Amino acid sequence: MAFSKLAGTFAITTANVAGTEVSANTISGLSKFDRLMFTATLTGVTGGTLDVYIQSEIATNVWVDWAHFAQVAVAGAARSYACSCEATSVISTVGVGTVAAPGVALAAGTCVGGHPGDKLRAIFVSGAGASAGAAQVIRVIGWCAK
Repeated sequence: MAFSKLAGTFAITTANVAGTEVSANTISGLSKFDRLMFTATLTGVTGGTLDVYIQSEIATNVWVDWAHFAQVAVAGAARSYACSCEATSVISTVGVGTVAAPGVALAAGTCVGGHPGDKLRAIFVSGAGASAGAAQVIRVIGWCAK
């Protein structure tokens, strides 16, 4: 019997300064799902752009970009986005990093595709001039065909 389930949520209010923030939580146990979908409600920060990444852990504390949502404009109104882990045939340049030094190189509006693996985190990069943060929410929904 097929079913879907909310696998986890990243919820953060970004800082009021420019910089990179790693989600306080990770979402793990995703390998039990056949397919994943991501929904995000992202809001622009005051004074700077916002880039939001989903990264997959490929080895202990080594993270690879898996998705990079469209860049959110300065003080942009909340927008909703969705992506799923369908296969892709495009080779993408990705960032690779650790918790202390995240790599963020995947082009905006890009998803690597395929199943991202068992454990994910989110990265929020507020651009130069950011002076007030904003609420961000990303939900991970898993599907099982069994």
